[in-house]
Amino acid sequence: MRKATVPRPQGYAVVSEPDGPGQEWDTLTCAHCQRVVFVGRDPGGFCRICSKPVCGTCADRGRCNPYERQLERAERRAALWRAMEEG
Repeated sequence: MRKATVPRPQGYAVVSEPDGPGQEWDTLTCAHCQRVVFVGRDPGGFCRICSKPVCGTCADRGRCNPYERQLERAERRAALWRAMEEG
């Protein structure tokens, strides 16, 4: 599930500390868990199934579980519960 190329950054973060210099990082958001990943710091990956960048943890799991699909399942589950309460 991991791919050797570094995905294109989607954002930018500046981490500042009171006692020291700030650090600047390119970022991307994991398509499976919505975790913000610092490009070059986290050994993220690329899901070949949904063709989106993922964090290292999701890449190690080896299965495709996009966040949008998780939301759809939660919505269907809530609709089922509502239907059972009404009936």
